[in-house]
Amino acid sequence: MKALDVILTKILWSRLISIADEAAIGMVRSCYSINLRDFRDYCIGIFDARGSMLVHCTDTTPGFIGIMPEVMRNFLAKYPVDTVVSGDVFVTNDAWLGTGHLPDITIAAPVFNGSVLIGFVVCVAHHLDIGGRMASVHSRDMYEEGLRIPILKLYDAGKRNDTIFEFLRVNVRFSHKVIGDVNAQLVAIESCRKGVLKMIEEYEFDNLDLLADTILALGERSTRQQIRALPNGVYRNAAKLPPFVPGAAPIEIVVAVTVDDDEVSVDYTGSSPEVDIAVNNTFTMTVSYTSYAVQLVLNPAVPNNAGCLAPIKVVAPRGILNCQPPAPTWGRAMVAHYLPEIVLKALAEAVPDRVVAGSGSIPFHAIYFKGKRADGEDFLTFVAHMGGLGGSASRDGYSCLSFPFNIASIPVEAIENETCIVFESKELAPDTAGEGRHRGGYGQEIIIRVPDDDHAPPKPVQTTVRGVNRSPASIFPIAGCFGGRPASGPDFTLNGKAADYNHVYDFAPGDVIRLVVPGGGGFGDPMERQPELVAGDVRAGLLTPGNARAQYGVVVRENRLDAEATDRLRREKSVINRQLEEKGR
Repeated sequence: MKALDVILTKILWSRLISIADEAAIGMVRSCYSINLRDFRDYCIGIFDARGSMLVHCTDTTPGFIGIMPEVMRNFLAKYPVDTVVSGDVFVTNDAWLGTGHLPDITIAAPVFNGSVLIGFVVCVAHHLDIGGRMASVHSRDMYEEGLRIPILKLYDAGKRNDTIFEFLRVNVRFSHKVIGDVNAQLVAIESCRKGVLKMIEEYEFDNLDLLADTILALGERSTRQQIRALPNGVYRNAAKLPPFVPGAAPIEIVVAVTVDDDEVSVDYTGSSPEVDIAVNNTFTMTVSYTSYAVQLVLNPAVPNNAGCLAPIKVVAPRGILNCQPPAPTWGRAMVAHYLPEIVLKALAEAVPDRVVAGSGSIPFHAIYFKGKRADGEDFLTFVAHMGGLGGSASRDGYSCLSFPFNIASIPVEAIENETCIVFESKELAPDTAGEGRHRGGYGQEIIIRVPDDDHAPPKPVQTTVRGVNRSPASIFPIAGCFGGRPASGPDFTLNGKAADYNHVYDFAPGDVIRLVVPGGGGFGDPMERQPELVAGDVRAGLLTPGNARAQYGVVVRENRLDAEATDRLRREKSVINRQLEEKGR
């Protein structure tokens, strides 16, 4: 065959994605840790024989999408195609060769059809532990962050390298879970390999070359067509990120997005230099979350592949977004998660109908626990909590949805089963959504305690709450868009007193943590929101009557909309707003 028709292309392209998805299911069912089983922090990709990414599993975090192709190139730079043999398996967790921080272990293996190399499978997974400090942004360099694995052969022509497994086993906490998850990655790779071979056998192909060329060409052509529909120009934005630890200077991200015919260039020149806390980003991490943002605007319906990413160029001088060894990078996502929002805001002028307001999930909020249960069993785990997504031109923001990291919410029961921690409550938090014609999604309030009864641990639980203090909100808002209001900021208390994010606390029996994860920003003028929708939020207990009146000009009495009073109040507010505008001019 010299060409694939449209229908067969769609069938085979979908088949490859299904193979990757099936492999992900196999990994989840055979893994040992919450990270993979419940949190779903992984990616599985299928590549052609040249190392170009064709597809990845649909249940994945966007942070890996742009990284996977670069990891594959790094593997092939160490082990060129003509040296690869059947049974080889490569491994690394090097921050600059892999995903940007050490807890992510990446494994790759070739796919042979007989004696012919036809492709590769890559699996990256975030592991429970890799040694070093426990969940801390206070690492001063990468050597404090755990075991660093250069690109090596985990299997050489089918023979297992026991030395790597031994080094891994003695350098990590809970080695049975880490080794178990590595084996689950190998399960996923074998599942992919068999799936690809079965597919080409059914369709009587010798290799993946024709399908790969077709997929990559379609992906690139589609992206370039979407770029051409944008007005050429340079779109700029700058943002100051809240300090991640008390006393630290704010990090500044400066971006210029250039649309030039059928290419997009994103330049971060002017952004902050490297910092001495572990939130620095390797260039591949910056590329990944930047490419994700552009794809959201351009081509969200087309499955990602190397062709889709080809027209997107990223520039980042050495600094916070292009750090160099030995910069600490453990918490790099705390900065990287801001990048899509910053890029989208830059593009708001060009595509106002395709952007969303600020997200309360940025940065990623999580609580890490390390301790011992009353029965003497050790535990190490974490639980993520999602904020509200920003409103958009077409709808309200979703409540408690991860963005931009696309991670599942770990069930409370899973955490309580593994630890001694008790969740007193976990519920939507009223008045946390930014007001707008389309409001943001609501955040949530979580209350957690350490039991002081028969289930009390023998010593305090080491605990870190990952997040950021956005005070003052006027400088560090969860921003609204096109007249929408910002969302309320986060709140973290320990035993009723304000506590610091990203600090390790001894969480003792009887102690209580209260965490409020904020909602999303609003989109459009709040006075344009339908009054009945506002009244519905009041009836649901998500919006207080006072805020309904103050922010929306909507009067709700005894859970019923007072249409006449609302109309009168909105007219009064409209007059006041016009007077303020005239005074301002």
